[in-house]
Amino acid sequence: MEWDNVFGISYQKQPGLTEAELEQFIQSWHKPLTEPEIDEIISRQRNPFPVAHPLHAQYAPFDPGLWSIPHKALPASYLDFLCYSNGGEFVNGERYFQFFSAAELRPMLLAYEFPEYMPGAVPFAMDGSGNHYIWNMRMERDALEYPILVSHSGNLGYEDSIVIAGSFPELCHGTTSVDDELHG
Repeated sequence: MEWDNVFGISYQKQPGLTEAELEQFIQSWHKPLTEPEIDEIISRQRNPFPVAHPLHAQYAPFDPGLWSIPHKALPASYLDFLCYSNGGEFVNGERYFQFFSAAELRPMLLAYEFPEYMPGAVPFAMDGSGNHYIWNMRMERDALEYPILVSHSGNLGYEDSIVIAGSFPELCHGTTSVDDELHG
């Protein structure tokens, strides 16, 4: 794909991944959680309810040791994009993209606790307004692509997500804002 012709504005194009960096990313992004990752996630958990609140006693932290990350191939179009720009910020019409770099994809997936709230989902970008662009990897790929959902970071869940595109190229060519799609 001719990525220079896809986006209307390139605010922050990054150097692309080398073949060796791309191969390292392909092999590592979906590995099981490490003990340090599990420990870090556990250390962040706090009971959100004050002691006097009736739900305080019902709070139970989740166990990230039970999480799994989809062990599926990423779309070739996305991998091609990473070779063009390893992350970066782009705009097409009213649609804004803040693509995660290869080094950011896994940390963002874990920081937002996607395996807990949206098992089988993998975020790869945001829109600048708190919305995530997410591959729905719960099902098999169609034509080497996954449906792309959007969901707000403060309300992650399949029930409040919408399908915004059937493929990564379709998403990138779209011009409507995510907020218009979610709330239009």
